[in-house]
Amino acid sequence: MRKKLISWMLALLMLCTASATGLIALAQTADAAGKIAYVSQMEIFLDGEQVHPSGYLISAGDAAYTYFKLRDIAYLMREKECAFDVEYDAEDGVIRASRGQAYAGDGTELQPVGSGNQEAVASNFPVYVDGEPVTMEAYSVQGYTYYKLRDIGEVFGFDVDYRNESRQGIMTTPGYVEPEPEPEPEPEPPADTPDSSDDPSTPPSDDTDNSETQQPTEPETSHIDGKITVLIDVGHGGSDGGSSGIAPNTFVNYKGETVSAGSTIQEKDFNLPVALYLRDLLLASGVDVIMTTTEDEYVSFAERKEIIESSADVADLCFSVHHNAYNGNAKGFEVLAQVQYEEGGDGLELGELLAEQYLANGRIQHRPTVFRHGQNGDYYAILRYAANVDMLAVISEYAFIDNSQDVLCVLSEEGLRAEAQAMYNAILEFFSTHDY
Repeated sequence: MRKKLISWMLALLMLCTASATGLIALAQTADAAGKIAYVSQMEIFLDGEQVHPSGYLISAGDAAYTYFKLRDIAYLMREKECAFDVEYDAEDGVIRASRGQAYAGDGTELQPVGSGNQEAVASNFPVYVDGEPVTMEAYSVQGYTYYKLRDIGEVFGFDVDYRNESRQGIMTTPGYVEPEPEPEPEPEPPADTPDSSDDPSTPPSDDTDNSETQQPTEPETSHIDGKITVLIDVGHGGSDGGSSGIAPNTFVNYKGETVSAGSTIQEKDFNLPVALYLRDLLLASGVDVIMTTTEDEYVSFAERKEIIESSADVADLCFSVHHNAYNGNAKGFEVLAQVQYEEGGDGLELGELLAEQYLANGRIQHRPTVFRHGQNGDYYAILRYAANVDMLAVISEYAFIDNSQDVLCVLSEEGLRAEAQAMYNAILEFFSTHDY
């Protein structure tokens, strides 16, 4: 009897232990599979220049962190002091990375992630760096592994900082030297005082030339030359695809290529044709046009800044062509303008003219003209570069390409041309009442 009682108690104990273990496993599985991965909207800068890795924002408790592919970060670091190579070892089933070796690449780098929220599952896929195992927080999203950016920085030797107020992630490598801030302009010398023997109350004689003191002087950088000149900035290009979405139906793109329904679409493939159509319309009207590019190629922010600065004496407007993406649900157009016009003036006026033309095309307005402040003036680099040389600038976001309905307006040549025509109409109407 005693043996039966002991056996029954042992069986009950084993059943309870198994149940507890199962509950723990279920809880761990639910926790791992229950996280939501949001497409990251954070702007990422590497040594002062904006770069465009695609990643996810994943929350952990009260905090949220950005996660990126190791290959993408290795690609961005390939010419830096902290360069590293990474490859998948299929035989051993591990990822192997080597510090001090430039990443070779396999052509899959910096590809856009899918639109909309995804499920993130905690990953413990083995990673070896220089032959030694390392631990980095990681998640698997749609079959790819994404690592916390801070952990990647700690392992491979670069700093990561976040500016939450401006939604920016800053990567700084050991060899980067931040440029010195531009010196403050010298104060103007005081005006000459009249000689003590002169009587300031005596009016000048008729033959005295007072034109210098009576006529206002033109600023050193003046756009007023009687010729409209528009600098068209083509957003993204080349390896930088910009925002992304999924084609809701099959269509033919501006290159004449058939894009199948369900395929990934990239912002750059809408920005370039619209910019070229706008260029042609302006040129046909006698407007001078400067382009940041006329091809599907990567143009760095440093190069865009140089083009804007070199055009400061002639360009009356910098018009940046973009298309939006957010969460798959947002829709409509928006115009981003320089913060100096937040209370009124040229930027606000041009934004309102663009809104009128876009509404006439049947578009809806996502939100009123946007004025976003950054740490050094305008938050958006293109607007800031132009403001620094006293050039009017706006950024046009005509549609959300990750919204299956909103993107329909730009899936045809007719739609792209209608967008360019609306831009053209607004620009010409603006300069009908403003000096150029």
